[in-house]
Amino acid sequence: MISLINRLADVHFKKEPSGRLVFIPFTRRGKCYFVDSKADEEKVRAFVSMYRIPNALISVLMTPMVMVPGLILEDYGGLTPRAHRLTIALAVSGFFWLSLVALALMLWFVYKAAVPGLTASLSEVAPEIKAQLRAISSEQRGLRRVLLVGLLAVLILLGLALVALTGYCR
Repeated sequence: MISLINRLADVHFKKEPSGRLVFIPFTRRGKCYFVDSKADEEKVRAFVSMYRIPNALISVLMTPMVMVPGLILEDYGGLTPRAHRLTIALAVSGFFWLSLVALALMLWFVYKAAVPGLTASLSEVAPEIKAQLRAISSEQRGLRRVLLVGLLAVLILLGLALVALTGYCR
């Protein structure tokens, strides 16, 4: 679990060719900062973890919290017309979805407002060095391609399984 938390924070850090650590708060096209001391690195990592962990939890919990109340109300709602059950199920699910989206947006605005204060003591990265950060190795490119093809294959298999199961149930 600790390594997963560290991986969430590691997304915001890259090493430049000379070995200095670079903090990327938003995107590589925006402002990036050198992190020279270990104390600054720990401070920035802790800050990024405080943002990324709740954000990941909100993303993971959003689907079940939106779907489950709707499914329960649809199946056990007790309202006779199907349209009424569906309307209530969608309204409850929509409420949970809007609540979680509002929470994620609030978290993003807090992060965005706190970054300038956090990076005030750090030196900004030059555009030439940012261009070197963008270049990814062929090994990383190949790994991304394999992961993308694997994800596509899993989605296709899930789709075929759904088609087969819905056809079998009728």
